[in-house]
Amino acid sequence: MTARELKTRRLRVAAIGMGIVLCLTAAGCKGHDNAGQSPAPKPTTPSPSATSATPAPSPKSKPAAYDPLSGGKKVDGPVIGVKIDNVQAARPQSGLYQADMVVAERVEGNLTRLLAIYHTQWPKRVGPVRSARNTDVDLLPMFSKHPGLVYSGANRKVQKQLQNSPIRTLERSDRDYSRPAPHNVFVDLDQIRKQSGIGTEQSIGFAFGKSSQWNSAAGAPSVKIPIGVDTFGFSYAGNHYRGTWNGQAQTDQNGTPVTIDNIVDLKVNYYKDTKTTSHLSYVADTVGKGTVVVYSHGRKITGTWQRSSTTGPMTLKTSSGKSIVLAPGHTWLMLQG
Repeated sequence: MTARELKTRRLRVAAIGMGIVLCLTAAGCKGHDNAGQSPAPKPTTPSPSATSATPAPSPKSKPAAYDPLSGGKKVDGPVIGVKIDNVQAARPQSGLYQADMVVAERVEGNLTRLLAIYHTQWPKRVGPVRSARNTDVDLLPMFSKHPGLVYSGANRKVQKQLQNSPIRTLERSDRDYSRPAPHNVFVDLDQIRKQSGIGTEQSIGFAFGKSSQWNSAAGAPSVKIPIGVDTFGFSYAGNHYRGTWNGQAQTDQNGTPVTIDNIVDLKVNYYKDTKTTSHLSYVADTVGKGTVVVYSHGRKITGTWQRSSTTGPMTLKTSSGKSIVLAPGHTWLMLQG
């Protein structure tokens, strides 16, 4: 063997020996963890599960759902409108203070009638009940897909429109003979609401709750709204408005005052009904848009109302386009025009 070959062989043996030493050293380290020695870190990239993830923020609790008609605790149940007489011979009326919403509208002779909407309370005596109008047919489906309507008669055109509408008609003729006709028809809503086929509540487009927008609103402790020959008055006291009609206190037959939390004064167009009887009735156009003045908390906000169809909701917006937030409670819609 030459000197060169011998040198090469010695280098190979030395390399093999060094590798054996390194392997034994590594094995020895692993075998002495309990002696305070730490294993060498592996050069591999740690898996995502091994990294400390940033804790996700706790989900915010959703605000409690409010009832779309009253703004209070949500109630799942039927929606029924009652057409109520509003002349001197019909006073005092029954059940108005328990209605979630009341609509004041102009009819023939420039008189007014009321459409009281019930959903969260069911009084056993409501009335006097009078005949339906086209305004009711157009407005009532805003509150439910199949709202009930208690009324006492209607002209031929209104009857036909009611038949073709999603409204469930609930004609009643329970007369109180201690009062003069035709101002003596009353209804027990606690019984009526149990009938089948009456639809439940739906969003009507109104916003309810607390809002700072009222802090800077103009004061309105006293309000007068003329509709037809009647003047509806409202005076703010004790966190509510108290209603009057032509100067007379709006009081239930049982003596309970009618308190109101929101007054929504809608500026609408009225047009004459097609002549189907010897009298012409007015119809309020509640589809479209117009000016609205909302009174609440003893203050007022002027804005716009808008509604796209007879089954659609109605929105109330400030001049800057924000929703006008109503106080939970009883609301009167005044169809002024």
